Amino acid sequence: MDDKRRSGECRIGDLVSEFVERLSPVCRQYDSVAQAWGTLLPEALRAHCRIAGVSNGCLKVAADGSSYLYELQLCKAVLLRELQRVCPAARVRRIEVGMGR
Repeated sequence: MDDKRRSGECRIGDLVSEFVERLSPVCRQYDSVAQAWGTLLPEALRAHCRIAGVSNGCLKVAADGSSYLYELQLCKAVLLRELQRVCPAARVRRIEVGMGR
């Protein structure tokens, strides 16, 4: 019975390494979106807006006030075009904005 257990055993470090290797391209892809977002967003909005998530080609952004939400709505088409130009691998197809805390 010990032989069967040992054949199924693996080191946790190996599992984590494999997981990180599989996740690495995704993290790099979205890290580039976060970096680009920080440079593309106007300075007045930067302190009041944050990326809430990225999934299925949708970048979700949270604003901490209604005036900032409105400003994001006004400029999100331009921001989307620039993100698509700067980070084509991220495949962001739309931006959703909402209220955050």
